Amino acid sequence: MSARTAAALASLVWLALAAVPAAAQEQKGQSVGVAPITKDDPSPRDSALRAAVRTAVADAAAAMLPANHAPPAPAPDRPDQEPNAWLAEKLGADPFVYVTRFRIVEDRGRRPAMFSADRSVEFEYVVVAEVNVDLDAVRAKMEKLGLAERSARGPSREVTLVVEGLTSYKPLALVRETLARDRGVRSVRPVEFTPGRAVLAVDSDQDAAGLVAALTRRAPEGLSVVMVDQAPTRATVRIGWQPPAPPPTVPPTAAKPGTD
Repeated sequence: MSARTAAALASLVWLALAAVPAAAQEQKGQSVGVAPITKDDPSPRDSALRAAVRTAVADAAAAMLPANHAPPAPAPDRPDQEPNAWLAEKLGADPFVYVTRFRIVEDRGRRPAMFSADRSVEFEYVVVAEVNVDLDAVRAKMEKLGLAERSARGPSREVTLVVEGLTSYKPLALVRETLARDRGVRSVRPVEFTPGRAVLAVDSDQDAAGLVAALTRRAPEGLSVVMVDQAPTRATVRIGWQPPAPPPTVPPTAAKPGTD
């Protein structure tokens, strides 16, 4: 084979490879979806699956935020919503456009409501889904929104945080919100819910000890955190929750006679 022929073949191979689109960058993980069971929802199982996909997509988007980005405070009328719910709303109504594959790996079905944000709900439907998030699609949307992390960040590790002692959704929401506000934390994903217990996967620059120390130090009023067990990439904490007392109301001052 002549040098000219070899060069021509090499060029054809390069062009063929260049014509093949690069595979989408994906993030595969498990996500828990919870949907309240109400008479207005004919398929709470589908709603729970949608919630699981929405959470997986929002958590992937949260990992792209700049390190100094401060998430907005929850709306006063929705204090128990997911920490990344604001991101899910910005990404749009259909979370399925950001995933390549998804499936239910565990159908936990109907059970007494514990993690539904709506406290008036008596029962909820819970599923665990395996979701493949298209990170390229998420990043493209985040860049349009001006929210994508553009600077390189240091290496991270996944820490498994087991949270025990849960009596309602509120303390778990506070734990996730407090963790998400740490500059070294890129994402906080719930991977398991059982009565009184939740397991979170935390993508962080810190090890388990540093993560729990930061959580303990920044815990909001009424939330107590006690270390139960610890390893470099796994920790178990017990949570105590005492809602702060509402501020005292000041009765209106009675008008003095003759001042009308």
